[in-house]
Amino acid sequence: MSGPATLELPASATRSLWVARVSGDQVAMGRQHAGLLSEVGGWEHLLDYYQRMPELVLGGPRDGARTPALVHVIRPLVALALRSLEGRRPRELRARSRAFFAALGRPPETSQHQQVMDVLQNVINLAGRLGLGPSRQIAARAVPCCTSLAVWGRASASGGLLHARNFDFPGAGVWERAPALVFCDPREAGSLRYGFVTTRGADVAGVSVFNEAGISLTSHTRFHRHARLFEGVGVVDLCHEIARKARTLADAIRIARRRPASSTWGLLVSSAREERAIVLEITARRVEVVEPLAGEDFLANTNRYVTPQLQPAQVAPSTGFVQNSDGRLKVARRWGQRGGLDVAQLQACLDAYDDPDLPGETRAAGGTIAQAITVQSVVIDPQAEAVHVSVGPVPTGQGPYLTVPWRWSQAAESSLLEAAPGAAPAPPPPGREGYLEAVRLHGNGGQRSEIEDALARAVEEAPADPTYRLLAGGCALRRHDFPRAREHFARGLEGERSPFHRGQLLLWAARAASCERDRAAAAGHREELARLDEPLVRDYQRELAREARRGFPRRLLGRIDVHPGFPDVTIL
Repeated sequence: MSGPATLELPASATRSLWVARVSGDQVAMGRQHAGLLSEVGGWEHLLDYYQRMPELVLGGPRDGARTPALVHVIRPLVALALRSLEGRRPRELRARSRAFFAALGRPPETSQHQQVMDVLQNVINLAGRLGLGPSRQIAARAVPCCTSLAVWGRASASGGLLHARNFDFPGAGVWERAPALVFCDPREAGSLRYGFVTTRGADVAGVSVFNEAGISLTSHTRFHRHARLFEGVGVVDLCHEIARKARTLADAIRIARRRPASSTWGLLVSSAREERAIVLEITARRVEVVEPLAGEDFLANTNRYVTPQLQPAQVAPSTGFVQNSDGRLKVARRWGQRGGLDVAQLQACLDAYDDPDLPGETRAAGGTIAQAITVQSVVIDPQAEAVHVSVGPVPTGQGPYLTVPWRWSQAAESSLLEAAPGAAPAPPPPGREGYLEAVRLHGNGGQRSEIEDALARAVEEAPADPTYRLLAGGCALRRHDFPRAREHFARGLEGERSPFHRGQLLLWAARAASCERDRAAAAGHREELARLDEPLVRDYQRELAREARRGFPRRLLGRIDVHPGFPDVTIL
């Protein structure tokens, strides 16, 4: 498979923000959006990416390795599920999508690809159900990392509600290239005026949306065994329905419960008029409402269920995924607990590299709110009737931000907004550019050699960083380069103080030592790991206890998967 390693990125460190205003019924607005988009261009790369996305996620191992039989079975199911969901969409929203693509000169059935996230999540949910064998290779490609935080009352500087969000998406290098903001003025009975933050080529009010009643909504991937491949409504339509019809949080709950979802989601919904927010935790069987904790004027949302009844059946692609999601929730809650946050402070929150385990310290990756695949960063201010949208490169939380007042128009119109001269983000710290490139390649079908070269650059520039050492060590171990792997893990352990990430390094350091038959070193790593008081490393402790008796099988080295984003090193 040819990956987008050669993807051309804009030379500028900032991008233009394209703002469109459309009006009429849904079909008219879809057609107008496409017409305005055709004039400015810059949308083709996204449509091409979405059509390739199932293959990127389900394509099996890279570098010519054999594709698991399960993947061959699932590919036609994905195509069938896309067609099935498309056929059950709300009629007017499906007609809007088809009119949008037809006006761009694409086949109207291209609109089915807007359901791709629901279908791919459900494939991963199915893989989680199966649990073993090739299904792990599918689940391991999941990369959900979104973070949202709504504040009001004492948590807000003005007392009014603010809603901040990072959208993390595997298509880094694609989505953030052409940020867009679309204002819709529906000429339909019962419809509110609404807007959504998107990218050129995506006519979807399903990521970050707001309406004139002060309702804001941001969607987050969840994984759960209770999902439907061929039934229910997709998230883009569910969020669209809430955006255009919900005046209150009760309306949002009613809409979500009236339209059973196909996949598994967590929607942070806030109301400026009610000065409150909720999270709708959705599976194919039920919708649960998460309220703020007593005495708290904020609510955060990441990628794991918090409703106790839903937790037992949720799917975790890897331990690194669990730490990443729970760590971001912990950090976002700390920001909310500070109180008195304004727009600028929430923008700083979206660019936070706070270590979730070590308050006051930072780390390159792992439970940080800023992620290497953050492709959209937004702060919605309903009280001021404004939305602040980042036009910077990945991770977009670093800005710069453009402020756009809410304004609807009955005439179709668009404009390009530019960041002020000199507004580009500061140069990244040593190692980050190589790390970002490794994550981008990993999510876009890059070859192992390209990913390893990018990680090598990160290690060369930041040799003391334990995150880069963990990933580079995993790559070396997969190549059977045991001395180099041990060196990476040892250097990582010199600086790693987070219990979970130290546990990762100890696990793999013990295995690398076992491969070289250095029993004393392997035993030392096992003993230190056994002393760690960290719930997320208990599986590591059990695995090494078993390997103490029979050693680490070298035949598993070829199944090592290095996931730069979480970060994590696992065996598929």
